[in-house]
Amino acid sequence: MTCAVAQSVPDKDAFFAPLNAAMTEAAALRAELLAPKQFADAAEALKDLEKYYSGQPKVDRLQKERDEVQQEITKAQQLAAQSSKTLSSIIKAYDDAVVAGASKTEGEAWKKAEQRFMQAVVKVEGNDLDAARAKGAEAEVLLRDVELQAIKIKILGEARSLIAQAQVAKVPDYAPRSFAVAQQQLALADQQLNRNRYDLEAPKRVAAQAVYEIKHAQYLADLIQPAVAKDGIKQQVAEEQWLALEPSVRELAAELNVSGAFDQGAVPVLQAVRSRVLEQQQQLSALRSIVADRDQQIAQLKAMVSDLNGAITKLDSKLGSESQERLALLKRLSAQDRVRENIGKIEAMFTADEGHVYRQANQLIMSVNAISFRSGKSAIEPSSFPVLEKIGRALKLFPNAGLSVEGHTDSMGSDSANLLLSQDRADAVREYLISTLGVSVEKVSSVGYGESKPVANNETESGRSRNRRIEIVMNMDESI
Repeated sequence: MTCAVAQSVPDKDAFFAPLNAAMTEAAALRAELLAPKQFADAAEALKDLEKYYSGQPKVDRLQKERDEVQQEITKAQQLAAQSSKTLSSIIKAYDDAVVAGASKTEGEAWKKAEQRFMQAVVKVEGNDLDAARAKGAEAEVLLRDVELQAIKIKILGEARSLIAQAQVAKVPDYAPRSFAVAQQQLALADQQLNRNRYDLEAPKRVAAQAVYEIKHAQYLADLIQPAVAKDGIKQQVAEEQWLALEPSVRELAAELNVSGAFDQGAVPVLQAVRSRVLEQQQQLSALRSIVADRDQQIAQLKAMVSDLNGAITKLDSKLGSESQERLALLKRLSAQDRVRENIGKIEAMFTADEGHVYRQANQLIMSVNAISFRSGKSAIEPSSFPVLEKIGRALKLFPNAGLSVEGHTDSMGSDSANLLLSQDRADAVREYLISTLGVSVEKVSSVGYGESKPVANNETESGRSRNRRIEIVMNMDESI
């Protein structure tokens, strides 16, 4: 006579671990989105199995129902994979629209696009792949449209809102020219997004300009409207009079690297100009103090040289002949004289428009703005060859000096692109120095700093122009 051995209920964690792992894998395959009905069925089956386990389960039934749940989850995984394959471009459009924020901004248009997408997914679940592709094609058109509209809201929303407010406030009646400029900038940004919705740098700049222009127009309208009502001045004439005042102030601001924004009128700009002038006056006073200190140092050095010459004379008298120390000292003094003379020659080579030369510690730096490249490119323009020839003549005055070619850009564009562009431009100048001007390859290196070391305000064109430069750095220690 045999006795049946009762099987014990398996440990819960060990029993459900494979099923939970399978559900996690299904979620990673986005089954909840791409096979929603089957994923829901699998989740419900797993929930029922957990409920049964919590009661008084029979081992045989547990094993059977676990296998059935596993089949449901596997089917959800397979359907999600099939949807990913069949609807790949539509899923990409769906994801792009979500990232753009279309689900939050596009209301009914988003609901319609999402509905078409889910209809395509349901057709995949029903194994009607032709119908799924047809519905998917409709969904893709709708999704790309709501994506674009969502992107436009992010980039153009502020400008659109301000223009609408300005229309209500009758700004076009009092500042029509400025208002029209704002509309043109907004339309241009819209066109740029229509051409390429993923290249956002240019549309952002143009939209920001549109915001500025409409605020400018609003400011002018607020000034002009009372004058029109009180004095009977024609709106267009009043606007032209105000606009005529701005160029001279803007030019002055640009010269001082101050932002010339007139959306709050000319007074803030003039205040900024005044602050910059005071700042530069303080800097000038500090520089004068430094010059005075340097003059004192020079006088002290001259006295030291005089003392040294006296010591040399005494040494000559004592020894009756020139010592090695005197010869070395004379050689050193002579070399320093040549260095100062050659630096003066180099300073005289360059005009103010071409660049400037200055000494920093033991380095001589030629900061040159006249080496031209096409926008975003590193090929040297032929118009730059004359100034490069001047650099070549300058380098010949210090044939033993170690050189470094440094590239700098303005802040337009991304940090990484500017860093790469500055390196490419520095490399191009280094190659020209080596191949055309005969500089020894071992003596010259190149490095790009991108936009990290500005010398002027990047908010103005003149400031950006000064920041786009090549600097030739010579190590004076190696030249003596």
